[in-house]
Amino acid sequence: MLRLERLLAIALFLGSRRRVVARDVAEKFAVSLRTVYRDVKALIEAGFPISGTAGDGYRLSGEAYLRPLALTADEAEALAIAAHGYGASSAGALKDALSCATTKLESALDQGARGRVRGLSRRVVVPAFARSFAPDAEMLGAIRDGRAAKIAYAPAGARPTRRTIEPLGLVCRGDAWWLVAYCRLRRDARAFRVDAITSWETTAPFPPREGFSFADVIARDRHLAERLFGY
Repeated sequence: MLRLERLLAIALFLGSRRRVVARDVAEKFAVSLRTVYRDVKALIEAGFPISGTAGDGYRLSGEAYLRPLALTADEAEALAIAAHGYGASSAGALKDALSCATTKLESALDQGARGRVRGLSRRVVVPAFARSFAPDAEMLGAIRDGRAAKIAYAPAGARPTRRTIEPLGLVCRGDAWWLVAYCRLRRDARAFRVDAITSWETTAPFPPREGFSFADVIARDRHLAERLFGY
């Protein structure tokens, strides 16, 4: 995370809580206490209304932020809870992005709503097995941008293969995430267990295939389930 990004994230973090001690900031952003002191000083010098001390805790008035006009308190609260839940099963850049987004959302909530979000998030449990198969940022980016990927696929009980796929979308079924894609090896739609994809290399954009959009494939799922979720 660049320093400018960290400074903004720290300001939002302070604004979303009544009072934060320097140690909590250091743990949140994986930096030293000395870095926290320097960053808070930089924010104060930049005009952020931060009060308090390192020992007693810092506070940034919520009045320092413009509230988002497009979200109601209930909507922001719902999004924050959803981000907490999904963030628990993600890792890397995606987890960092969700953490930052959640902090921004919480900074837009009043004190009561922030308390409800934190209380409920402590009662939303994501099982340990879920953390091993959550889609990552690179996979989501390939779906968003319409880019093919070279993958190594090693599902349990089947021979490992290498293939090039055209990612279309994600489906969560039971205890697993599945990536729905057009498989160039099989020349048909397939669904790949995310936790069985052992390597991933995003490549060039691919043109849409008639009859093979994500909506098309899912619409046929009830009739083609065995073939779609086969290897």
